[in-house]
Amino acid sequence: MKLYAECIACQVQVRLRDINTFLGDEDARVEAMKKIVNSLNDVISKCGSRYDIQCNPTLIASKLFRQVKDMLGDSDPYKQYKVQANREALKYYRELKEILSTIEDARDRLRFAIKVSLIGNLLDVGVAGYSSPDVSQLVNMVNTLEILGDVERCIDMLLKSRSVAILLDNAGEAVFDRILADVLRSKGKKVVGVVKGGAFQNDIAVNDVFEAGLNESFDEIVDTGSDASSIIIHEARKETLDLLRRVDIIVSKGMANYEYLSEIEHFFGKPVIYMLIAKCSPVARDIGVPRGKAAIRISIPRGLHSFL
Repeated sequence: MKLYAECIACQVQVRLRDINTFLGDEDARVEAMKKIVNSLNDVISKCGSRYDIQCNPTLIASKLFRQVKDMLGDSDPYKQYKVQANREALKYYRELKEILSTIEDARDRLRFAIKVSLIGNLLDVGVAGYSSPDVSQLVNMVNTLEILGDVERCIDMLLKSRSVAILLDNAGEAVFDRILADVLRSKGKKVVGVVKGGAFQNDIAVNDVFEAGLNESFDEIVDTGSDASSIIIHEARKETLDLLRRVDIIVSKGMANYEYLSEIEHFFGKPVIYMLIAKCSPVARDIGVPRGKAAIRISIPRGLHSFL
């Protein structure tokens, strides 16, 4: 996704949320925001245009959140938020598994799992002007969730695959993604979860894996090797990049992964299924759905006919 003017304002507002949350002294907040604004200006002033990959919103967010962590002297400032989100989601994971056990048809089971995965994407602290619902509200949304995009084609592709990598996004959300992994594994698919190598906002990272129980639902968990907000190819582990080239399908969760991966998806040469809630206007416009809607977007490289 290219840079939109609104993305620039969002970068400031989201980092202000960090500063207000973790710094109590107003003088310290002002000084911190001065540094953030200066860094943001330095990045965007070097971009030739909004099409410059260095101005990708995800790359900018990664740089600025690293600066926040440095200023706070805290490598994982949202740790307690993540712990709580995972614990709350785990309570409902068991309930969702019970509902899943009552569904016999393979396509219906996968459709249910996709909805569960999508409602999990509502748990996000990284969008200006957006507040996450309580985890307890999410389960009630599953049956009424409207998904824009080719859900049936998504189901066809996943059922046809032998191996799937899921690029996980937020803490709490990743617990809901376990339902999707459980269903795919029950159909004999190998399912790999990809997490951050270090802390980015409230995203699930390598240190959060066991707490969220991901090891129980995925065949393998790998990390990006980086604390960037997506799998930035010049920062990511070679082993992880190689794995993504080997799987049949990549499922990309959330807006940050969409913002970056949609620019470099050809690198992997694999079908990518983007699954997200379009929580901001730029992403909604880019995908072509109303803001606030759940969306699936499928990208298949030219010449790859096995999933057409």
